[in-house]
Amino acid sequence: MMEPYDLAQVCAFLAARDRFLLLTHRRCDGDTLGSAAALCRGLRSIGKTAYVARNEDVTPRLDFLCRELRAPADYAPETVVAVDIADEGLLPASLERFRGRSDLLLDHHPSNKGYARCGLVRPAACATGEIVWEVLGGLGAGFDLPTWSALYTAVATDTGCFKFSNTTPLGHRIAGEAIANGINFLKINREFFEKKSHARLEIERALYNSLCFSDDGLVCGAVLTRAVIDDARANYDDLDNISTLTMALERVMAGIVLTENADGSFKASVRTHRPVDATAICARFGGGGHPRASGCTMHGSGREALAQLLRAAGEQVAASDLTQADV
Repeated sequence: MMEPYDLAQVCAFLAARDRFLLLTHRRCDGDTLGSAAALCRGLRSIGKTAYVARNEDVTPRLDFLCRELRAPADYAPETVVAVDIADEGLLPASLERFRGRSDLLLDHHPSNKGYARCGLVRPAACATGEIVWEVLGGLGAGFDLPTWSALYTAVATDTGCFKFSNTTPLGHRIAGEAIANGINFLKINREFFEKKSHARLEIERALYNSLCFSDDGLVCGAVLTRAVIDDARANYDDLDNISTLTMALERVMAGIVLTENADGSFKASVRTHRPVDATAICARFGGGGHPRASGCTMHGSGREALAQLLRAAGEQVAASDLTQADV
């Protein structure tokens, strides 16, 4: 059972410990890597030894965050910190050896399983980067340019460049301070929110061509098979946030995208508009996440898995008071 910590306790814990290893989740994104990188640099600024654990899912677009921070192969940590990881099942294969060994976790997912010895989970935060920013302030850590770039990447990517409903005033404040301190926000925004590879264009084409809708048009979904992904030569970057495209469609309240994994299972990404709860949909299949963005793993054929999720999403939409909708 995890002991819940407040900010002061987290800072005291970090100040008293050393030789840190920071874990990030499978299919890593800007928040888990940006938060881990910022925390790593902040800990180093107060004299601690800290590294970000090597994660085989780091893509070229994200590599700038942790390139100089990766742990040596023979590094023996004394303190293991899980960053933005809701469930130990989300650890990449190379980090499975740390299952059950997290001393502290920092996270903003309401579905966090509480697997560490102690931790701070703040669902109201727009990103784990918010929590890390507060922790670094509490530690009296230094904020150099790479730290600000990492924090900006964390809050910007988890809010869709500040357009998702989880956007907070604090997230804007962190972004503003990062810009004031000289980060190249134009480059970061271009990299994460504008630039598209040819593979991404092919994946978007396949997504739109395979969309299916519920009878009332409020739920839609698509399956991206391994054949489609491989034919496009798409990597994790090319698939990043692909499910958000469904939410731009008129009348859609819940969008589902299944991407086939190499082992034949499917990663399901569910996006919703308020008040439809994406977490409730995915919880039926052992998943979780946020009210507007959640995920789960599905097995069987893609068509059958999508049918199950469309049915669950339709029931959740029907149970929601759509007069409170944002769209």
